[in-house]
Amino acid sequence: MRSGSFLLLSSSVIAIPLAAAPAWGADTTGSGPDAASVKGETIVVTGQRLAKTARAEQKKAMNIQNIQSAETIAKYPDVNSAEALSRMPGVSLSIDTAEGRYVNIRGLDGNFNGATFGGVVLLNTSPSYTYFNAAGRAVEFDTVPIGAVDRMIVTKTGLPDHDAEGIGGSVELSPRTAIGAKRLYAHVTLGGGIETDQNTGLYRDEVVVGGPLGGTNADGDAPFSFVLSQFLYNDKRSFDDLEAAYKNDQANGTPDKAFDALELRRYNYNRKRFGYSGEFDFTPNSENRIFLRANVAGYNERVLRNRLEIDGLGDSVVTDPSNAKGFIATGASTVKTLRDSDVKEQNVVLQLGGDHHLGAVHIDWFAAYSRATYKKYTDYNTEFAGPSDLTIAYDNTTNPDYPVFKVLSGGSVTDPANYALDTIKNATENSRDREWSYALNAATPLHLAADDELKIGGKLRYREKISSPYAAKYAYDGGTLLLSDAASGSAVTNFYNTGANIGPNIDTGQMTKLFNGSGTALSLDTGSYFDDTENIAAAYIQYRASIGKLGILTGVRYEHTEAIYRGIGDSIVNGAVQTGPLSTPHSYDNVFPTLQLRYQATPNLIARATYSTGIARPGFYQTLQATSIDVGGGVVSTGNPDLKPMYGHSFDASLEYYLPDSGIISVGAFDKEIKSFIVTRAVRGSYSGITGTALIQTYENVSGAYARGIEANFVDKFTGLPGLLGGLGIDANLTYVSSSVALRDGEGSVAMPGTIPWSWNAAVFYERGPVQLRLSSQFESTVLFGVSDSRATDVFQDSRYTLDFNGSYDFSKNVQFYVNAKNLTNAPLRFYEGTPNRPIQREFYDLTLEGGVKLRF
Repeated sequence: MRSGSFLLLSSSVIAIPLAAAPAWGADTTGSGPDAASVKGETIVVTGQRLAKTARAEQKKAMNIQNIQSAETIAKYPDVNSAEALSRMPGVSLSIDTAEGRYVNIRGLDGNFNGATFGGVVLLNTSPSYTYFNAAGRAVEFDTVPIGAVDRMIVTKTGLPDHDAEGIGGSVELSPRTAIGAKRLYAHVTLGGGIETDQNTGLYRDEVVVGGPLGGTNADGDAPFSFVLSQFLYNDKRSFDDLEAAYKNDQANGTPDKAFDALELRRYNYNRKRFGYSGEFDFTPNSENRIFLRANVAGYNERVLRNRLEIDGLGDSVVTDPSNAKGFIATGASTVKTLRDSDVKEQNVVLQLGGDHHLGAVHIDWFAAYSRATYKKYTDYNTEFAGPSDLTIAYDNTTNPDYPVFKVLSGGSVTDPANYALDTIKNATENSRDREWSYALNAATPLHLAADDELKIGGKLRYREKISSPYAAKYAYDGGTLLLSDAASGSAVTNFYNTGANIGPNIDTGQMTKLFNGSGTALSLDTGSYFDDTENIAAAYIQYRASIGKLGILTGVRYEHTEAIYRGIGDSIVNGAVQTGPLSTPHSYDNVFPTLQLRYQATPNLIARATYSTGIARPGFYQTLQATSIDVGGGVVSTGNPDLKPMYGHSFDASLEYYLPDSGIISVGAFDKEIKSFIVTRAVRGSYSGITGTALIQTYENVSGAYARGIEANFVDKFTGLPGLLGGLGIDANLTYVSSSVALRDGEGSVAMPGTIPWSWNAAVFYERGPVQLRLSSQFESTVLFGVSDSRATDVFQDSRYTLDFNGSYDFSKNVQFYVNAKNLTNAPLRFYEGTPNRPIQREFYDLTLEGGVKLRF
């Protein structure tokens, strides 16, 4: 729906990449849109894929930003954009199944950040799950392969000509382009390797071709250029996962560490990551450019999860008389389950744009379509009921990460003849997030001061996000089907490398055939369904100038948001609960002023002081209309479509000293004061149709949240060292964040959920002649992952330290051999409840090894 109020002055500055994709060893240059600067009324082309160009642009920028070039990205063993971004100062990584997926900027979780691809807003594929909470805003950067980008820009102090989304910061992925290339070129990467945890393989190939086309334009350059890229990365990762739930009924005498349930899971992933991108440019002269680009990237993922689940471990439990650190539970029961899912996640960006110099006026524009889709083709969940009324002894205290158990009576939990088929469920989903956007901006010098510029513009964005999940449950009625007649392959007998036996795998084909032959129909899951629109109209004015050594940028941005939140939920009519469609409109206006100062004390010493503002809109699941009302129990669970957006006032100061060979020493401090912070709430109050006081589980805005911290960055190549030592260097950065918010009534302030206090990267590298070697580490401290009823039951993601290696050798100017080794420390993904000795999930992935060749012509 496009409201008439959106016919406003519209445009917004964008980063229109004009960067090159230079052939290895060839005399080529590139340009960049952020790289496109105006001098003498022409578009100046620069080598955007080069580290020295990225550092020069960072130095020249009026705001605080970090730029990572393709040249630097290639020096790490990273597969996707999330992992590459996490090497940058102030950026930390959130992983899922051993791969980076989301990124935090200055500690703040990804739902606080903005993201664009060539200036076009990137949308998130998952309709509900965005790691630290269900906001549905954080972008899954693992859907964008590194081969699709020329460089990455992390903006930490927003400008009026940027989208206002980004209290933490924003990410721009600049697409590959061939502007400035002097000849046709081709880059080919072929590689393969092994995931050592279960000795499964991986495969990589990448092909990029591009260059100039046609004769010459009025300036002696080719009027046309193109670049096409294809990326494929397949792996078959397999790993074990041990998960637990605690009883948490200490008031009634339950021991503190008593389990409620224990799950032993074996995962087998078959992930096929893909990316296809292209750009076609028409530059009739140095003052005009029109481009057309497309990017399609994502992955297909087939997952098999076989699981042994033990329930009721805390219902009747006592301390083990023979082991003071253990327990004995009676009345426990077991199930064996299989999950078989097939999912595709994909991002698409289509863009038509231009860049023109009309006398003293510089105009750029674009029209774009962005779409993120999540397609769950199937998600079969099969359950075999196993032995019950078991007596089990277990010890989860001696080594909390490796709990051990023993069945004392009641039957074998690993014998497939003791399990009978109970139910088969299936779920599908075809959800999408799409946005049409249009931008226009114009800039001209006013000649009021040296190198000054007035810029005005605006932007229109029309977004619709739909989540359409369907589900069905088939209660098996074909008699008794034992697991011994439905098993596949050998039993999993060395779970977690401890020798534990979790029984045989369940035959996937047999279960699928049974469900599909049952005639069970899928129905809409109304509790997770929504169909929301969010339209944004923006206009801004921005002025920059230089007064001696002082650079000034000031301006203001205005954004008008109109949203409609639609869903299906419960309401009370004439005293009875009725389920039906719900719709709530919500509109608001925001103004974003900024003042950014840059002082160049010496040619290489830059001081900055800035005030900027930003917004983080409510998450789509936080505004969910799917209200659930339990009249008898007096409980209401609902989203809150009246949530206000979070608004941030950011104050920054930094000092940067630029070294030779793209080196830098910098230190900075920041203070983000956040209004209307959104928290999970369980409040008691009146509710229409419920007698007495109701418990209302929902979301609310609170005030007084902040995130304050420091950043430091050091990059240097020690070329002054004698002989072979002259190739040594260090690339390191550190971020510390102190945050605060009142999550629950009656409780003092605690760290903001999803905000990582400490994070750092540190790499030691050697680059000399044809040899490049890099040993890189990352660290992220413990962070609040999920908010529960109390601090004792809050969920935390444990600290994580990883170590990776990348090495390459240039056999010739056209041939390079490379090797990668990831996760040398076998760092686990670990979560715990309340305190570290109450782990609830641990996944170990072991070492990933890869080697291959890069050909460039």
